[in-house]
Formats: sequence, C-alpha cells, structure tokens
Amino acid sequence: MTQDVRADVGAVIEQIMGDHTVSSSEMLGVPREIASAVQQAGLTTSTGTIAFAGQYASGSFAVQYNSPTGGFSSAWPEWAFKLAKDALLGNRRVWVASNGDPFGSNLVFVMIFP
Repeated sequence: MTQDVRADVGAVIEQIMGDHTVSSSEMLGVPREIASAVQQAGLTTSTGTIAFAGQYASGSFAVQYNSPTGGFSSAWPEWAFKLAKDALLGNRRVWVASNGDPFGSNLVFVMIFP
C-alpha cells in the first residue's frame, strides 16, 4: 500500500477517535467502535509489548514488537519509533495497526495503553 493510502486510512481513524466517549467496560482495551472501524479498513491489529527500541549508526530506527502471535523486528519510521521508545521506557503495552505484518514499512498507527 502506498504512503498516501496509509495517510487516508490514518485520517479516517483519527476522525473516528476524535471526541469519543468510552464506556467503563471498554476502559482497559480498545473501544469497540474504533476497533470495528480499523477492521473495516482492512488493517491488521494487535496489542503487545516493545522488547527493544534503538538506532543504528546508519540513522534508521530498530524496534522489536512482540504480540501474542510472535515477535517482529524491523526498522520503524521515526514517528512510530518515538512511541515505541516511550512504551518501552514506561513499561506499557501498545496497540499496532498495519497493512499486513507489523513491520515498520507496514505501520499505519501505534497507540500506547496507559
């Protein structure tokens, strides 16, 4: 999928998430309405943890994302790396959406759980 298409999907998700009330039963996970919209967009989603986040001498950013289905190590774009680093240092789980496996080149969004 091209960068433009990912941006379009990201914009739709961003719009859905704006000014959204979450019921108390959904407080610890992904709200149903948002998860449904992401699935309808054809994205792959999972929640997991960051095992490591760092930078190569070349300047690219390395992240190891672990989900219930396995671990995925790849170069992540800077915007996603910053979130991965924050999640790692804060010992928090993340919700990742991608076009296929959650490798850096496929990422659409990364959300940090409290």
